[in-house]
Amino acid sequence: MSRRTIAVLLTMDGAAESTATALQLVECLMLRGHRVTVYAAEAAAGLTAGDSEVTGAVAALLRRGVHGGNLDWVVDEAATRRLGVDDRCVPGVVPGSPSDLWAFVRAADLVLSPGKA
Repeated sequence: MSRRTIAVLLTMDGAAESTATALQLVECLMLRGHRVTVYAAEAAAGLTAGDSEVTGAVAALLRRGVHGGNLDWVVDEAATRRLGVDDRCVPGVVPGSPSDLWAFVRAADLVLSPGKA
């Protein structure tokens, strides 16, 4: 099986069904050995902060990435500041900018953007 790089652009918050589905997809892709890059913008930048189930799921995915999975998770730094969560992101999250999204897209074999883009 060929390993691929999959870029995922998230823009919806944790209450969106598409976000929950995207997180499940990220987990499945990692389990199959694919490299996954996630860029969280707009409301999705808040997914990595707080104590919600979604934040816990993101933290678990990032821990799996540390232990052999291949996951990069970048949040739009400007969006985290607007949401007031820039100092509360779970470990492993990298603050970034749209240039990171562009790098992810250019390096990806497939780009997914569940929900609105």
